Amino acid sequence: MGAMQRTKGATYERTIVNKLKEHGFTGAERNLMQTAKGGYDIVGVEPFAIEVKNHKKLNINAWWKQTTDQATDGLIPVLIYHIPNTSRSMVQMPLSAVNETLDSNRTVTMDFEDFIYIARELIA
Repeated sequence: MGAMQRTKGATYERTIVNKLKEHGFTGAERNLMQTAKGGYDIVGVEPFAIEVKNHKKLNINAWWKQTTDQATDGLIPVLIYHIPNTSRSMVQMPLSAVNETLDSNRTVTMDFEDFIYIARELIA
């Protein structure tokens, strides 16, 4: 990955951290040790392990695999990605996180604002 892509990714991570903080998730911060030690992109929003992607081409299946691989210790995997050529951020997470009686192998995709609503309900 080139320097431009890393900068673009880091900028989007900061954008998502700031949005999370604006919505009351004050502990949200970038995982600056992820390159050296691994892990997900945004910490401090437990029980969520948040992976963030901002690419020209969507590769959701590969990103989801990475997200689920990074979500250890019973954390809920959450993928936040930017839709190219828009200002929209989408969120993918296990369906069972929304309703524990539903299949954990299926996912639900929603707008960022919908995720904020669900996250508040789950953490409250």
